[in-house]
Amino acid sequence: MDVVVVKAALFFQLCLIFALTAVSLASPEDPECGLNFTSSPYKPSGECLAADQENINEWDSFPTTRCCQNGLNFFSQALAKHAIQQGNLFLHEDQWGQCASGPFKHQPSVSIDKCGLGSLYQGSSQCSSQSLTSIVQDQNFKDVRDKCSSGFFSSSNFDDACWGCMSAIKSARDHFLDQFNAKDNQTERAICLVALVISAATTKLDDPSSMDDFFSCLPALNTLEKSSEDYIKIKYSLAETLIAIVLATFGMMMVILLVKYVTRNARAGRKLVLLKPKEFTSCPGLYSFSKAEIENAINFGDEKKFLGRGSAGQVFKGVLPSGQVVAIKQIFRSNMSDSFSRELENLSRVRHPNLVCLFGCCIEDGEQYLVYEYCSAGNLAQHLLRKDRVLSWEQRVNILRDCALALRYLHNYIDGCIVHRDIKLTNILLTEELQPKLSDFGLAKMLDMEESKVFTDVRGTIGYMDPEYMSNAKLTCASDIYSFGIVALQVLSGQKVIELDLDARDQLTRKAKDVSMRKRPLQDLEDPRLKGEVNSVDFESILQIAVLCVAKSSKGRPTIDIVFEEMDKVWKNTLSDKKAAEQSALAAVRKSHSVGVLPV
Repeated sequence: MDVVVVKAALFFQLCLIFALTAVSLASPEDPECGLNFTSSPYKPSGECLAADQENINEWDSFPTTRCCQNGLNFFSQALAKHAIQQGNLFLHEDQWGQCASGPFKHQPSVSIDKCGLGSLYQGSSQCSSQSLTSIVQDQNFKDVRDKCSSGFFSSSNFDDACWGCMSAIKSARDHFLDQFNAKDNQTERAICLVALVISAATTKLDDPSSMDDFFSCLPALNTLEKSSEDYIKIKYSLAETLIAIVLATFGMMMVILLVKYVTRNARAGRKLVLLKPKEFTSCPGLYSFSKAEIENAINFGDEKKFLGRGSAGQVFKGVLPSGQVVAIKQIFRSNMSDSFSRELENLSRVRHPNLVCLFGCCIEDGEQYLVYEYCSAGNLAQHLLRKDRVLSWEQRVNILRDCALALRYLHNYIDGCIVHRDIKLTNILLTEELQPKLSDFGLAKMLDMEESKVFTDVRGTIGYMDPEYMSNAKLTCASDIYSFGIVALQVLSGQKVIELDLDARDQLTRKAKDVSMRKRPLQDLEDPRLKGEVNSVDFESILQIAVLCVAKSSKGRPTIDIVFEEMDKVWKNTLSDKKAAEQSALAAVRKSHSVGVLPV
């Protein structure tokens, strides 16, 4: 299989296909099903528009549709968590049936039954009856543990590490099939493979990065499985000799054709085929779209939907052949060398639930495109401006808390602090459930671990920009803290300004400081559309931390860890208030019912 195709499959399995973590069950941990879905690894949200799609053969074992491609990954991880607690790799048939009865949220075409996973229950085969202990203590599992370890991935080329890990899993699978005398039983082959994947995943539950690496490799099982079964074992030396001659001749022909192809392209000046841009080759794992694929996605249904325009480019809504809805940014030619490479470099290395996910890119015919996950609810500025719907206090607290969580991830990144440099309302995108995601990393810059500051060109949005950075070009993590403080004040006040200028910013910060010092009442800053439905203590807590964030000197600003800690406290208080209100309402209903049945 071509390396580019393999990498595309690996990345799409990890990042592109649907938000299967948000499952529409009775509760996050359904007692009838027995699986806990609240702690499943994050996957981007999305839609699957194609109802009747061609079948694919997932892991070369499960005939299913494109809308179901991530189902095995999702349930394998949930079953791994269950196996650690219960010891059994699979659920009982009745429990598994309960899991199958709940369709995936916003994706009614996806379920256990519809995706062909109905046989993955305890007792359906010999492998499904094995315990976690019996698998991991088997001598053949040692090679899986070694080849699929985080150390093996970090010390090897990623593709080679994937190949070694998946080969070890296949080898262990074949051992169990021999042991059960079931090598020709397709159901047994499929379930044994899943059992080994679940067992391997249990060793990675405490290491999210290693878990991501492992599950991003699993699509390679398709390639491995096919290649091993397509080999024809010839016992006769004459047949082997003939095959060797044919392969050698074919190989020579391919080399000659390749040389001619490269030479022709070089003469024609098509440098893209021979020389990929430096910034693209440094970002492995992203899918390389062709320009034709981009144009087909943008013109899906013969309708081009424009989403917005920024300093770096314009954004369109697109739909891929799989049905996945995406946002496609076309980079302006004047920004190609800078914005494109920055976003490619930064977004290919970071993944977090509250950061927009980059799926791939396109570099062709002088055009450059970036393909992201699609956030259907637009951006935060649009919601603060809406007249038909008002963000509740609970939603505002959740948005600020999750944005702080994303910044904490960036500022504490393992290779050094990543400074976003353009935190503002329009760069906070919202999913259908109003989950925030920071976007637009065209200005982001990483400070190496030994650096606490760097002198660089002053870039950003004027009303959100750190005054200290504007005056001396000294970029630090505190620059993002200032921008976040401005955003927090806008969310509290509901100020109807998308792009703040300096005057609007100064008026907002002066008012906030006066209110925090009790020179003015709290209501002077509170968004009147909330109609007083806020917790004044929590409102003041966010106000105080936001005022500290917008201090003119970076020395007076809190770190992102402190900011997140305060936001998290407010969020927990908000949840407690909500729960108390629900219990109070329930008690009132019960009381009214009891009064209604009293004898006269």
